[in-house]
Amino acid sequence: MKYECLIVERFDDGTVVVTLNRPHRLNAMSDKLQDELEQILNLVENDEDIRVLVITGAPRPDGRPCFCAGEDLHEISTRPEESKQEQLEGMVHVSRGASYGNKAADLARRIERMAKPSIAAIDGVCTAAGLELALSCDLRLVSETAWIAELEMKNLGGVGAAGVPVRLARAIGIAKAKELVFTGDPLDGQQAVEIGLANSVYPPDRLLNEAKALAQKIGTRRAEGLAIAKAIIDYAADQSLDESLRFSYAAALPLTGREGARAFVQKRPPSFTESQVDGSS
Repeated sequence: MKYECLIVERFDDGTVVVTLNRPHRLNAMSDKLQDELEQILNLVENDEDIRVLVITGAPRPDGRPCFCAGEDLHEISTRPEESKQEQLEGMVHVSRGASYGNKAADLARRIERMAKPSIAAIDGVCTAAGLELALSCDLRLVSETAWIAELEMKNLGGVGAAGVPVRLARAIGIAKAKELVFTGDPLDGQQAVEIGLANSVYPPDRLLNEAKALAQKIGTRRAEGLAIAKAIIDYAADQSLDESLRFSYAAALPLTGREGARAFVQKRPPSFTESQVDGSS
């Protein structure tokens, strides 16, 4: 399938690399780009051969790196202002647990909830909804030349509706999140790793290859195990210790078949089948 705003590469190891491809707009998230991202998530979620999703951005026309500068403000500026009634209806809609009423927010939440692991490979500009997209991924690898900032307060006088402040606070702590949101001061790749916003930093020419290598390594793990491990870790961020431990125990039960232990003792790779997903052996 051809895409207007994305470059999609699929590899034999089960990795899919999605490149945001609107370099003339700093890969800003237009309605079209977000619709295409939704199509990609449909593909990733429903294709058993796809194991890991990697998201990155195309360089600018002058060659400088870029991840994503947020939602397309030129496109947003042409939309009519919402009335107070429409704003109120939107608040009620969100409060009732439906969609977040914002494409970028819905996409980010969907990536978080997706059973398959995701990796953001970040170089150049990453801000606003671009930062939200990166924060929604399970892992973040950054280049030394990454430029990561939350500019919505500084440039627009508001807070982005996609939830960057919430995810920043969970990723790096409340005080540091407030500093970044209040000031708009940028981070480079090394600083992002130092505060826990990113997992690893690499020279620009190694970033994508390192992301693909990590995806390949993760892709060799048992799919059911990855999905349950992700659910357990994410649940732990929202619940008390006792609730998290109980969920962890219950969620791990389907993986407790004997095949893994037998394979280890016999010094061979495990061979998991559907009958072993429910704990039988």
